[in-house]
Amino acid sequence: MSEKIADWLIEQKAISTGERELYAYAVHCLFSLLYPIAFASVIGAFLGMITEAIAMIMPFILIRKFSGGYHADSFKKCLVLSSIVIIVTLLIGKYIKNIFIVNIMYIAATILLMVFSPIDSVNKRLDDNDKKFCKKVTIFIVGVIFGVVGVLWIIGYRYYTVFIESGIILAELLQLVAICHNMIFNENDYKLSM
Repeated sequence: MSEKIADWLIEQKAISTGERELYAYAVHCLFSLLYPIAFASVIGAFLGMITEAIAMIMPFILIRKFSGGYHADSFKKCLVLSSIVIIVTLLIGKYIKNIFIVNIMYIAATILLMVFSPIDSVNKRLDDNDKKFCKKVTIFIVGVIFGVVGVLWIIGYRYYTVFIESGIILAELLQLVAICHNMIFNENDYKLSM
């Protein structure tokens, strides 16, 4: 779709053919940002949990871009897996009674994200400069979100902190899937950047 939009921009004489790749990439990046928010919002609306869905997906998007981990090898697989994960996570967050367990998992996920990030994937390769940059950005974002969660917890928005924490936990789970895949199949598809 991003290539079609770039072609349309060329037809409209808004850009030159030499700028096609750049604009196609820019549109792709925009869709990569907006798609998860829209998708989670639709699922959240279906479940009557739009605010919760956005509270979960925003930290996930911020972290996931830089932390790496498992990436599906096709859009269809990504769509199916994402749907299942979003629905299950929202329902667990809604009905969980013991917030202490979520807090412990969140703290563990935060530490693991800072240690393991980024994880290189066969479907999304990083060079050494990218790895250093992504690690620094991941640590910064995780730290900021940790502070935000702390403030929200203190002022009494504990219900919503569960969903923010869930987004961070999901990002770490995708790293663990990548690590386990590498260990089980003894492949270099995923590399730790420690």
